[in-house]
Amino acid sequence: MIKNLLIKNFAIIDELLINFDSGLTVITGETGSGKSIIIEALSVAAGKKTDKMMIKSGSQNCVVDLDFNNSSYRRIINKSGRSKSYIDEAPITATALQKEFVTKIDFHGQHDQQLILKKENHIDYLDSYCKHQKKVDKIIEIYENLVKSKNKLNELKENLSIYKEKKELLNFQLNEIELADVNIKEEINLMNEYKKLNHHEDILSFINQSKLKISHHEGIISDLNNIIVKLEQLKKYDSSLSKLEHSIDSVIVQLQDVDLEMEDRLSNDEFDQERLTFIEQRISILESLKRKYGGSIESVVDYRESIRNELEEISSFVNSDKELKENIKKLEKAYGDIAIQLSSKREKISGILSSLIEDSLKELNMSGANFEIKISRKTASIGSINLTNESAQVFPKGIDQVEFFLSANPGEPLKPMASIASGGEMSRIMLAIKTVFQDQNPVSALIFDEIDTGISGQTAKKVSQHLKKLSKHKQVICITHLPQIAKQADRHLHISKHVKNAKTVVNAEYLEGANSKNVIDNLFIGEKMMA
Repeated sequence: MIKNLLIKNFAIIDELLINFDSGLTVITGETGSGKSIIIEALSVAAGKKTDKMMIKSGSQNCVVDLDFNNSSYRRIINKSGRSKSYIDEAPITATALQKEFVTKIDFHGQHDQQLILKKENHIDYLDSYCKHQKKVDKIIEIYENLVKSKNKLNELKENLSIYKEKKELLNFQLNEIELADVNIKEEINLMNEYKKLNHHEDILSFINQSKLKISHHEGIISDLNNIIVKLEQLKKYDSSLSKLEHSIDSVIVQLQDVDLEMEDRLSNDEFDQERLTFIEQRISILESLKRKYGGSIESVVDYRESIRNELEEISSFVNSDKELKENIKKLEKAYGDIAIQLSSKREKISGILSSLIEDSLKELNMSGANFEIKISRKTASIGSINLTNESAQVFPKGIDQVEFFLSANPGEPLKPMASIASGGEMSRIMLAIKTVFQDQNPVSALIFDEIDTGISGQTAKKVSQHLKKLSKHKQVICITHLPQIAKQADRHLHISKHVKNAKTVVNAEYLEGANSKNVIDNLFIGEKMMA
């Protein structure tokens, strides 16, 4: 229950402390006096989105303190429009604060009327009364996974031809590289051998010429032998020449070995044209691969590995088709099972809820009203699911389409509520629904702004009685312009404003006895004038 509300620097309010109690509290006051500001402050305290325009002109920030069931809730809004939230002085996010009050306070205003006019929200009202939210949450989860899986499967099918073409290309490239049996060291060895074979004739010609210079009768060895003969003659005059003779003799021996090696090379080193042709072809293959796949043998080898990895990924992607289909089948089975359970419960409860709302509407001076909750399904459509004996289109909350239908007057056919309900009728419909839902709704406080829109006279009396009935079970706070509602109040809070020292001051005062009667009488006068 709301116990008190403290407002500082909020809109046109400097500072205002309001105490609340159980039962029915009505708030009255002239237009523009600040009644709706109080409701706005309450909603801000309960986590509503804030705005810097809420701050009173000339102030640095505004503060709203709410005492609810002996717990303190505070919102501080700064000039940027951002807010800080606290529960019992402990910081909390605005989102968490909103969740806190979902089961504590129910605000009703024009926004709520807009919500109930939207067909897509009608299923939520029905599900709330059915009390199967866990199943609804579960089917939403399954639906989301089902959509993702089907989208992935469709993507797979759309890209299958692309992947097939890419796979063929990659297999061709891999086969080309693997047939070449590429390795990094081979290129260096081939180039060395190619140079040798390509210059074979030049090499042998040089060796032959060199051999002639060494071993020909006029060659180096012959000249050295002549030198030794001369040294043999001269060493009898100089014995030290023996050492020189010995050295030259060693050179001759070495040159003879070289000559033999050259002879062997000239005799055995035959030119292999087939080998040269093979090497040329091999080098050509490697050069072609280098041009195609990166410019070097290293890049060709790296590309080969990347092809193998990509082909593995493609195979895995293509093979996922089977897994996806199996998963979709399981999800459809799980979805269908819960969808049938939800449908069964909705079909069973819709009639009961329709009757209760219709009875409640009759208590609100809509005696000729007929209210019906219609449940339908879409079939033979894309995105359908096969159930036991039918095919139905899937939606996030099941296979059911729920819509409220209303006939406000006797003799009129049932039509979608959004197309026929007036402002006054909408106020009563919302009140009727909240009355029916009071046992299911865990909130302890109901706040109504503009619940009396478009009603007067006997209808206003009926609405007042309904609000009084609600206040037996819930704390009810209601802004009203109608005397019929004000008369039913357990507490009458009157809002007024005046100018003091060139500043607007808002007052909130609980009225009793004659003071309350005078205000209510003035409301009666206003109602008569409007009539």
